[in-house]
Amino acid sequence: MDILSDMPYTFLGSRLKRLAEQMQAEASVLVENTGIRVPAGLYPLLLLLDKEPGLTVSELARCTRVSQPAMTGSINRLVRAGLVSRRSEGEDRRKSLIDLTEAGKAAIMQGKQLAWPLLDNVVRELTADLSGSFVEQIAELEKRLAKRPLYTRGARYTSLELQPAGDDELAGVVALLNRAYRSRGEEAGWTTEAGLLEGDRISEQTLRQELADKPHATLLVWKTYAGIDGCVWLEPLEGDVWYLGSLAISPSVQNAQYGRRLLEAAEQWCRARGGKSVLMTVLQARDTLVAWYLRRGYRRTGETEPFPAEDTRFGTPTRPDLHFEVLTKSLIG
Repeated sequence: MDILSDMPYTFLGSRLKRLAEQMQAEASVLVENTGIRVPAGLYPLLLLLDKEPGLTVSELARCTRVSQPAMTGSINRLVRAGLVSRRSEGEDRRKSLIDLTEAGKAAIMQGKQLAWPLLDNVVRELTADLSGSFVEQIAELEKRLAKRPLYTRGARYTSLELQPAGDDELAGVVALLNRAYRSRGEEAGWTTEAGLLEGDRISEQTLRQELADKPHATLLVWKTYAGIDGCVWLEPLEGDVWYLGSLAISPSVQNAQYGRRLLEAAEQWCRARGGKSVLMTVLQARDTLVAWYLRRGYRRTGETEPFPAEDTRFGTPTRPDLHFEVLTKSLIG
C-alpha cells in the first residue's frame, strides 16, 4: 500500500518530498562514483558560495528558501566534509561568514567539468517525453526510477578508469572477488557461484602467489568513493592473445551496466598493448554469465578445460561435472 499514491492531491507535498529525497540520494551515488564527495543535496550551496563568497547562514537560508536551523545543519555537514569554513565578521563573533575551502573549490571545478554535465544528461533522459497531468508525470517519474535509478542510467555516460592494484589493495581485491563470486542470500549478485562451489573464491595468500608466479600479468582495479568496486586480471599469452579473468563488480553496483564498462575498459587496455584477441574461461554451468559474454561479442571455441577439483584454493565443487568453456573475442575491427 502506498497512501501517497492513493491520495495524490491530498498528500502532494509529501509525495514531492519523497521523490526529491530519492533523486538527491541517487544523484549523490552517481556523483560519488565519479570520485567527487559532496553530501547529498548540498552541491547547490557550494555553487552559491562560489558565486557569492562570505555569505552568512541567514543569507544562505534566504537565498535557498529554507529555515535557518536547517541551513545551520547543512553548513555543519559541509564543514565536517572539509568543503567550507567559518570566519567571524569584525568584532561580532556571533556572526559567521561561510567560505569555500580549497577542497570546496576543487569540488566546484570537478562539478562543472564532470558531475553536472553527467547529471544533466541523466535527468534529461529521465524526464524525456513526459505527458499527462502533473500527478501523472510524478507517477511516471517514480516508475522510471524504480526501473532504472539515476546511478544506473549514468553508467552509459561514464567510462571506468583502471589502474594496477597496489600491494596494499590486494586485501580489498580479495574481499571484492569473494563478495562477487561467493556471496549468498540478499548480499549475492547475479554473478555468484554459490551453490556450485563452496568456500572462498580466493585468499590473499593465493592471490599474492599468483602474481609472483606470473610477473607479466596485471591485476587492474576500478576504485570509487566506496573503495575497490571492480577488478580484472589480464595476462599476455602467445600470438597477441590476452587472457582475461577474475572480472568482478561489487554486487552493490551490479545491474548498473558497470560490468560491461569494466569489460570494455579491460579490452581497450589489451588493445593498447598490441592485443588482437582475448581468451577467457567460464564455468559451463553458469549459463547466464556465458550468455552475457556472448552478447558482448565473445564466441564459443568448442574447447573445454577441467575444473581443478583437487586444488581447493579456489573452492570445493558441489558437483562432479564442473568444467570451463573457453571463449574468445577478436579485438580487431
